[in-house]
This record gives sequence, structure tokens and C-alpha cells, in this order.
Amino acid sequence: MHGDGASSPPEQTDFISGNPTVPRGDGPADDGPGDPGSDPEGDGGGPNAGPVPPRGGAIAERTLRDADIVQEQDGRLYAMSQYSGLTVIDASLDGLHVLGTRRMTGTPVAMYLRDGIIYALFSGWPHVVPDAQPGASHHELTSRIEALDVSDPAEIQPVGSFDLPGKLTEARLAGDVLYAVTYEHGSCFGCAAAPNTTVTSLAVGDPSELAVIDQRRLIESAPSGYWGWPSVSVSDERVYVASAAWDGGEEAGRATIQVVDISDPGGALVEGARVEVTGQISDPWQVDEHDGVLRFVSLPGPWQPGAKPGIHTFSIASSQDIAPLGATELDLPPAAELRSVHFDGDRAYAIAPQPTTPVLLVDLSDPAHPAQAGGIAVPGTVYHVEPRGDRLFALGADHAAGERPLHVSLFDVSDLANPTLLERVAFGGRHARVVEERDRIHEALAFFDGLGTLAVPYRETGFEAECSTLTTGIQLVDFTRDTLAKRGAAATRAQSRRVVATGERLVAVSDLGVEAFGIEDRGAPARVAGIALATLASSTVAVGDIVVRIGADTDTGGGAWLEIASAESPGLAEPIARLDHAALFADDPACHGEFANARLFAHGQHVYVLSSTSGSASTHLAIVDVGDPAAPRVVAQRDLPFSPGALYYTDRLGAVVSAGSPVVQAGSTLVIRHASDDGTYHDESARPPHEAWLELLDLSDPLNPRHSSVELPEGAGHAGLQIDGTTVLVSRWVPLPDDPSRARFYLDRVDVADPSSPVVRASVNVPGSLLAFDGASGRLLTMDYENVETPVTGREACARAFASNPAFTPEVAGDDAGPGVCRGTRRALKLLDLGDTSAQLRDERPVGDTVAVVQALAGEDRAFLSVEDGSVEDGTPGAMPAILVAGGLREGSLQTATQEVAGVDRHSGALLLADGARLLVINNDDPGLSVLDATDLTALSFEKKGELSAYVVHATLSGDRALCSSGRYGLEAVDVGP
Repeated sequence: MHGDGASSPPEQTDFISGNPTVPRGDGPADDGPGDPGSDPEGDGGGPNAGPVPPRGGAIAERTLRDADIVQEQDGRLYAMSQYSGLTVIDASLDGLHVLGTRRMTGTPVAMYLRDGIIYALFSGWPHVVPDAQPGASHHELTSRIEALDVSDPAEIQPVGSFDLPGKLTEARLAGDVLYAVTYEHGSCFGCAAAPNTTVTSLAVGDPSELAVIDQRRLIESAPSGYWGWPSVSVSDERVYVASAAWDGGEEAGRATIQVVDISDPGGALVEGARVEVTGQISDPWQVDEHDGVLRFVSLPGPWQPGAKPGIHTFSIASSQDIAPLGATELDLPPAAELRSVHFDGDRAYAIAPQPTTPVLLVDLSDPAHPAQAGGIAVPGTVYHVEPRGDRLFALGADHAAGERPLHVSLFDVSDLANPTLLERVAFGGRHARVVEERDRIHEALAFFDGLGTLAVPYRETGFEAECSTLTTGIQLVDFTRDTLAKRGAAATRAQSRRVVATGERLVAVSDLGVEAFGIEDRGAPARVAGIALATLASSTVAVGDIVVRIGADTDTGGGAWLEIASAESPGLAEPIARLDHAALFADDPACHGEFANARLFAHGQHVYVLSSTSGSASTHLAIVDVGDPAAPRVVAQRDLPFSPGALYYTDRLGAVVSAGSPVVQAGSTLVIRHASDDGTYHDESARPPHEAWLELLDLSDPLNPRHSSVELPEGAGHAGLQIDGTTVLVSRWVPLPDDPSRARFYLDRVDVADPSSPVVRASVNVPGSLLAFDGASGRLLTMDYENVETPVTGREACARAFASNPAFTPEVAGDDAGPGVCRGTRRALKLLDLGDTSAQLRDERPVGDTVAVVQALAGEDRAFLSVEDGSVEDGTPGAMPAILVAGGLREGSLQTATQEVAGVDRHSGALLLADGARLLVINNDDPGLSVLDATDLTALSFEKKGELSAYVVHATLSGDRALCSSGRYGLEAVDVGP
């Protein structure tokens, strides 16, 4: 074995490089903002989505039309999913059938259906905004109203749209006027300079011409850094915007309700009175209007220690004339807080979260003299109360009660002073919870008076075989005026956000799909139909005229699976066939989140699935026969004796530039690079010494997979793998014994044509790490390294001087602004002729000291390097991110060319996929796919092939199309042909 650093193989040119991984003291051992190692399969990260403020609206009586994310009309269900947009479904009794879809981005807030037009309201709608730099752009978020013609669901057509700056929090439709309330925090896209809450009326009578009628911007009711968003409530004639202000000091804070009159049928808005509040108002349920009386609950502010909540009433002569009527304190235990208040005609029900929750009953029949009339002690926590005449339903949880914590209670409240518990039923397991947040629970609960049934969606977390679990369902509770009876529970695929009834069926709608349950026997609801609304795809592989995709829902209980889809429509939500991920494991399956990271490979009619076992104990192989796409079969599976980290990690490469992958394929053989010190160690002293192996999987007999290992020669590190026919190539480096700042790099080759008898060829000393190899010419391209030092004026100058391994030593200890010495790594591209035991340098090109290499991929007869120039001149950063193409292996003369890539985020970079002499560039900052054609290095071409609607986490090729997986946001195919 060669590579101990003491001598070189006979007749071999001796190459010594700088060791780019040697510790520098205070500089990062990397080459820029990204991992210089990359995966040519196109694995990436996930999107970061910001929170959306809750919708308000606690008004008991409205003639304005409320919106929801689900609408039902004439046997059709219109469902909005945050993952996929709008789906129209035939929900007739013979099943569930998708009639049409419309993919839309953004977070759905609500929608209205009127005369064949859907008005869909979104928050967080992305817009592409051009930058000052030519060709560059970025994403900004606004709120948006989309008008869609759904008269023919098979051809849903957009007919109009309107953008609203800020966060949409509330909307109401009255006739041809849509009222929208948005929050602007001052720095949002298109927002006013001063933070505010804006009320807008829009004309929607002609959906193709949505237009502003009037607008009122309330500066004083602005989002506050201390209080967060103001709360908004809406009645038939008024919008109430409540906000609070307190400087944190000793002076009293204040809360104000600003009134906007919306009574004009034409949409004119008039600012009304300002109502001062002694406490604070932070939630929409605190404000209500009924029979000309404004009622609200004020909570004690931090400037009111020892104060209690109170209910206040004001008479409304007009929107401009609102006068105090009466007030009363609510008698709560010390330190108690209110969860919510439900106003119902001349009553109010206040909930305070306590070990034994008091539900306070308030008599508002005499508005001038509101009075607390009585109270109900409910064990545990009450989430929501639903008044129905002189009966009150309460949904809560008692986690001290053992295995059945959730409960529904029915009270007789005909006498407010003496409420009576009539019945209580408990359901769910120890960790069961309701599915919606506080302000939306009422939208998820479903009372079906004709059936005498209440449907309660719930979720339950657990832990099994080292995996967290999430099960979801809908509990049925029959009710009469005086009784409750617990019936069966419908097990759902994912968290149901809404439940509707059609005949003797319940239809549950989640973000993932729609399910129908027969309830003729309510003690045992049976699933009779189901369709998918969204495609979840974390990775894919093409197999002839089908596409195999991995999906996992770790948020709403949907599970994890392997699906078969047609190559013609790979992103279709309803697959040809599906295998639950548990079917791929003989014993404990991988956790859902772990299986989402599974690697897919294909050969012939077989798909190879590599994933972790439960708890990431080892790597698992499953072989799936997809010869019959409608009936995929798991034909073999086995656990492998190495960490699943080998499927993803390429070691701690530091500033070593690697164009390899953790896994390569040669027909029915998979080769995996396995290192002893792969992974992240919180305690670096616990990291074991570096050793590396090739794990060979011989899958030529799919029914009998075989595994063997080849130990790689010793080195301080091993880069990723490349494949040339059946020869696996890997770089390693060995520090010199007498000078660890320098090292010898070696190229190792292993022929796996017969994986049962791999042939290990002699190591060859080469200058630097492997970038690309051309077997026909026997030439390779490497990145070489030289550690240098230079005097600089300070630490910042050092950071600008070298993109790779900058480390500064000041002349005067601690004086970072003063002069000193800067050490960094200088790099060069080198072209070599490769023999059996030696390599000969043919050509070389330097890489600028200020150029950071973010990613590297090997193409055909060339290498692609994603680079950034970190130089700064006159305070201006260097050129935008670019692709450096290095080729000429076959010609024997090194050639380079550079293509700037506009709009790519400098920190996250782009997702890259090499395809021969072309490079697919996926920009996740401005989602889109472009192709760099480097066939002629003297005339590069860069063409955008398509827009993308979501952040891409994985990409692969299927013929002339790129399959772009976006996790929960689906799978898109982009034509990348000539």
C-alpha cells in the first residue's frame, strides 16, 4: 500500500501540495459559503417559511359572507391546500373524483365562491422583483386575491388578480365589495414607510377588473414590536382594529379600538370613533358587536399588576358616536388568564386556562349593567365553547385523566346562575390534541344537526421504535338536547382541517387529500373513498415510462411512502400505485423524516432504495420490482452494516474541492463511500481516527443482494466518488510526516466489473483533488493547493485576500485593525496524463485567491465549479455568482470559461445537476431552472428553461425533462431539451 508520505511509487512524478485541511487557528477551514463537496444527484435544502398571523373574526352575527378554505356547492367540493392550491372534487355518493386543479403558491387564508367564480385569498404570495444588477432578481412576499373561473373545473381559468402589500389577516364579502384588512410592518414589499393596519374595499363585481374602491391606513393601529399584530374583528357595518402600546416603563400603557365604517353598499370607508381601553386587547375574540352595543373584554396589561379582566359595553349611535355604557370585572383566581370569550347574543362565555378551567357565564341582557352570573368548573383545559341556545358544548382536555384526555361536555345554561353538566364523553389517547389553533378551532369542529352528530378532528403524538409518531382521526359524538354518546372514530391519513357531510357520508379535507367515510354505522365509520390533493416528493428516479418518487409527511400525520407515477405526468397527486414505507422494512421501519431522505437508484425494472433503519442505526436496502407499475413488489431487503451517514456525507473535506458523490452506480452495482468519522460530532474529541472503505452492493440477482467491502488506502481524508464505466475513482491526501502543512494527494481506482472480486489498482500521486476524469484519453483534471502568506493591513483585509482558509495573525496581539500576516490557500486547476502508476502534468490555470468554490461537479470532458468572487473594490462586492467551466481533457489543453448566474443567493447558492457538457442550474432564491450549455467553451450559452413554484430539494433527469422535487410542495417537470 502506498501513501505513507515517505516515498513515491517507482517511476512516478512526485507531486506535493499544500494541505488545505491543516488547522489555521482562527480561520474557517472551508472555501466559502457552501460545502465544497456536492452531490450530482441534486440534493438540496428545504424552504424557510415565515409565520402567518391568525385570522380574526369573533362576531357572532354577520350578514357579510364569511370565507373558508373549503366550500361546497351542488355536490362539488372546492378545497384549498397550502401545498398544491385549488382542487375541485365531485363529492357525489359514488365516490370522490378530481374534476380539476389549479396550482397556486402562497398560504391560503380563505376563499369565496360566487356565480362560478372563486375568489381565493392568500398571504405570503411570492413575487419576482428585478434587482438593480442586470438580470438579477429576488423574491418578495405580498398578499393576493386571485379570481378564478371554475364553471368548467377541468379548465380552471384565472380571470383577475390583485396584490395587497403586507399580511392579509381578515376579509369579508358583501355584494360586489370585498373588504380586506392587512398588516404592514414598514419594511414589507410595497408597504408604506410607517407600520400600519390598512382596511381596503375592492370592487369584485367584474372579476377581471378587481380594483380599489377606498382605503384607510391606520398608523396608530400598527404592528408593534412589543405586542405583535393588532387584532381585527368585523361586524355587518364596522371593522374594529384594536392595538396596544406600552414603553415598558412605569407609565401606564394604553389600548385603542379604532373603528372603520363599512356600511356603504358602494364600498366607501369612513374612519369612526377611537375607543380608549384601560387594559389590552390582543385577540379578535375580545371584541363583539350586537344590537347596537359594542362589547369587549379587556385584559390586564403589564402596567396593571393585580388587575382583573373586565367586560365593557358601549352604545353605538353611529360609527363616530360610541359612548360607554357599563363594565364589570371578571372574578378569576389569582394569576389566571383568559383563553377566549365567546359572545352569543345577550350572553358571553369566558374561558380561563387553569387546572380546573372556569368557564365564566356573563349576562349581557342589560348592556348598561353587564354581570358575571355564574361559572362552570371543567376538569383540565377548555379549548372552545359552542353555544346552541340554552345548551353549551365545551371541547377540552384533561391530561390528568389518564388514557382519554380529550372530552366534549354538554351543559344546560338556561339558568346562567345555575349551569348544569348534562353529559361528558372522553376520547383519544394520553397525548391527543385538537388539530387547529385557538382562533380556528370553531372552523374545524362540525355540527351536523340533521344527523345529530358532532365531528371532532384530533391528532395524537407518540413514540415507537425510536421514532416519533403522529396519528390522526375524527371522533364522532352523537348528541341530543340533553345527551351525548361517544361513537366511533374515523382514522384519517392526515390532519383534517375541515369536515363536511354529504348524505350518510362524512368528507374530511386535509392539506394532503380528501377522504370519505360511510357513517351508516357511526360506531365504526368506514373509509369508502379517498383522493390526494398534494404530491409530496423528496426525491425521484426515472424508470422507463414511469417515475418512482419518495414522499413523507412529517407534519400532519400523512406517513411516508414510495409511489409510482407516469413519466408523462410525474407530479400528479394521485399515483398509479403506492407502497407504504413500512412494506420496505422487515423489522422496524425508518422514521418518516429519515425515510424522506432515502436515496433512489434504478436498473432495468428494479428500483434500489437506500435509507436508514429506525433511529439511524444502520443502512437499509430494499429492492422493488416495478415491472408492473400498478403492482410494485418488494422482492428483497436487508440491513447493511454501516452508518446511513455514508449515503450523504463526504467527510470533513474543509477546503478540499470535491466533485464526487457518496454513492455511484455501475449497472446493477452500487458503490458507497464509507468513512469512520462521517457525521457531526458535538464533541470533536470523540471523533474517531479517519478510515475509509468502499461498500459494494451486487444487485445483479435482485432476489439475493450481496454486500462486500474494500478498504481504501490510508489517508487524512477521502473525497467523494466518481465512476468511469466500471472503475470507481476517489481522491485522498496524506500529510507529510515532517511538515503537516503540506500533503501528497493520491488517486485510487477500483474496478467493480465483478463486484464479488473488485480489482484495486495502484495508487497514483497527483497534484490535488480529482475534479474530472476522461477514460477515453486517460486524462484527469485536479484542483491543487498551495499554502501562502502575505502582509496585510488588518483582519478584514485578510478575509478579502483569500476565499480559501484565511487566517490572520496581527503584529500586536489583539489588534485586529492593525497590520499583520495573512495565511491562505492558493488554488490551481491542473490537467494531467494518467498512467498505471504515474501522472504527468500537461497544463495548469490559477484560480483567483478571492474566488470561493461553492460546489463542484464532474461533467463529460469537463468540470463545473460554482464560484463567487469575494473581492471588494471601493466598497463594492465582486462579480455575481458564476459557473467556472474547465475542460479540454480530450484535447490535452486546459480551457476555462465563466458564465455569470444572475439572481442566485450568495449564501445558499444554486442546486446543480451535470448532464454531459451541460449543467442544470436551479435557482431557489428566484425559483427557476436554467441550462448552461458548455459544448463550446468559447461560446457558452445560458438559457432559462422554466419557472418553478417552490424551493427544490432534489433534481434528476427523465429524458429531456428535469424532475424537480419540492418536498411537500410537489414535483414539477421542466423541459430542458435543446
